[in-house]
Amino acid sequence: MALVDELGAAVGADVTLRARTGGRPVGRSLPEVLVDLRERGARRAIVVTTHVADGRLQREAAAAVRAAASGFDELRLAPPLLADEKDLAAVARALDMALPASPGRVTVLAGHRGAECEAALARLEAALRDRGRGDVLVDTPERLSARVSSSSERQVLLAPFLMALGHHAIHDVLVELRAELEGAGLDVAPWPHSLAELPAIRALVVDHALCQLGTVPN
Repeated sequence: MALVDELGAAVGADVTLRARTGGRPVGRSLPEVLVDLRERGARRAIVVTTHVADGRLQREAAAAVRAAASGFDELRLAPPLLADEKDLAAVARALDMALPASPGRVTVLAGHRGAECEAALARLEAALRDRGRGDVLVDTPERLSARVSSSSERQVLLAPFLMALGHHAIHDVLVELRAELEGAGLDVAPWPHSLAELPAIRALVVDHALCQLGTVPN
């Protein structure tokens, strides 16, 4: 909710609606919400997703925006969290500050599956390594299980690399992946938080929206 409130205030939104772009069928889909906005008389709108990378869900959101665009004077879509190298550096800096290194411990960040997401996670891990954080692994849950089990470190700080602490973060990361790592004899401490809880991450998302609207320079 902090992210929604900050976005609404930053862009001067008269109406702010939340939509589903993937995952479990809970809540209204993005196309349904765009129809609702148009029926309310909205002429200008921006869609801001909580997607980490420009993967399948971001492309589906782009398709929904294109399909609905003729009903608006202006309808824009903000880029995902990790849109470019500048974003990677900003997110790496935020994570470095939020999850400080500890001797004898590896920090594990588990994100979404998919080729584009996996590539973005690998680039983020490299950005963290450039900051001297070779103790941080960023990958999908399946790949992380094998990588961490073969590590020499036996202490693990496990965190979801996701914008919301929803079903995937809780079930796939904090429950199932944690159980796999503990089954391999590792001492796992969970970090049960979302990326959107970090002020620097929220600021980056807001900046993406403002840049798309032309309010601040790219």
